[in-house]
Amino acid sequence: RKGLAELSQLAQAREVENFFATVFRLLQEQLGDKLDMPASAITESAIDDQLRPRGVPDEVASLLHELFQQCNQARYAPLRSTEELADLVPKVEAALRDLKKVALKSR
Repeated sequence: RKGLAELSQLAQAREVENFFATVFRLLQEQLGDKLDMPASAITESAIDDQLRPRGVPDEVASLLHELFQQCNQARYAPLRSTEELADLVPKVEAALRDLKKVALKSR
């Protein structure tokens, strides 16, 4: 919750680098928790390697891919407007909320 609140503040302050670092960290932590893996071991590949085989819905996987790709693109094209950053906050919230709801199958 703290991280999600922080995203809105970072978007308003247009702190692009910190914004995307926070998004990436939140995704890693949530996925790591869900998959019982260390957060530091989580990359975008975990979506296809770990989540899809365990039955995560396609729309959740697609949103997670999109967010990871946004984080990666931010490293190379960091100029983002406050509005663009603010528009991503609800997507991050939705991805994390939907991920919590998913009951994964055993491998």
